[in-house]
Amino acid sequence: MRGPMRVDLDKYREAGRINAEARRRALEQVEPGVRYVDVLDAAEDYIRSQGAELAFPAQVSVNDVAAHDCCPMDDPRTFAEGDVVKLDFGVHVDGCIADGASTKELGNRFGQLLEASRHALEAAIELVGPGRRIREIATAIQSTMREFDHLPVANLTGHGIAPYTIHCSPSMPNVPEGTSGVLKEGMMICIEPFATTGKGYVEEQGRAEVFGARRKLKAPKHVDSGVVDQIVARRGLPFSRRELQKEHGKDVTERSLRDLTRVGAVFGYPPLVEAPGSFVAQFEHTMFVGKDGSEVMTR
Repeated sequence: MRGPMRVDLDKYREAGRINAEARRRALEQVEPGVRYVDVLDAAEDYIRSQGAELAFPAQVSVNDVAAHDCCPMDDPRTFAEGDVVKLDFGVHVDGCIADGASTKELGNRFGQLLEASRHALEAAIELVGPGRRIREIATAIQSTMREFDHLPVANLTGHGIAPYTIHCSPSMPNVPEGTSGVLKEGMMICIEPFATTGKGYVEEQGRAEVFGARRKLKAPKHVDSGVVDQIVARRGLPFSRRELQKEHGKDVTERSLRDLTRVGAVFGYPPLVEAPGSFVAQFEHTMFVGKDGSEVMTR
């Protein structure tokens, strides 16, 4: 019988500390009139200044956009009064990943929505431990949100993480329907309840700014070698259009992404969007499934 998986908890703790501080700093910057891209650039600069790297590009998703929104270099968008702003950051230390998200409201209309997500996350964390059925955690998330008169987004889930792997089993759904599996000691997991005023379902919409790549990247010979090297250096972790643009310019970046996508070496993650006019809140923590419960890395 196999024992608990071995993980380097100190590196996860360090990644979690940096993640939490990066989010705290970024939330303070989010104010009406501030450009999205300036907040993301500052967050990524801070993460690297701490000796860590990006597990995925810093993301900012506003109002009905639930996840995966990022910024090109010249993104003109600014925050506005009334926005519900989600910040989702990934940090790694030698491949040990901490994934955390927070929401800020620029107004006072959606306090219950934010609390629905925040309280659902805490209810889930209380249940985490070896032998716990994942369905029980999903039930707690859904029922907590209903107490706040909101729905979870059914087709967005939390997930396991592993060295240099941002998404792996187990899936950690926000609704119990169709949910199975049991937590095991030694797992690293992320729980991220998305609360919505909409229909509880998201769809891909708009241009991808975040990309993934095959771990064994086979690029056509004519693709810029500097772009390929930069993607390969991510070791299979997601990257952004913006980070390629900073190093290689827009034209080279666009040609390279087009050609790499055409042969299936690279694939995009478009924004995930709820129904028009709806609002989504998200809180997320990374945690270790310990012998006696959870250790949260990203507070």
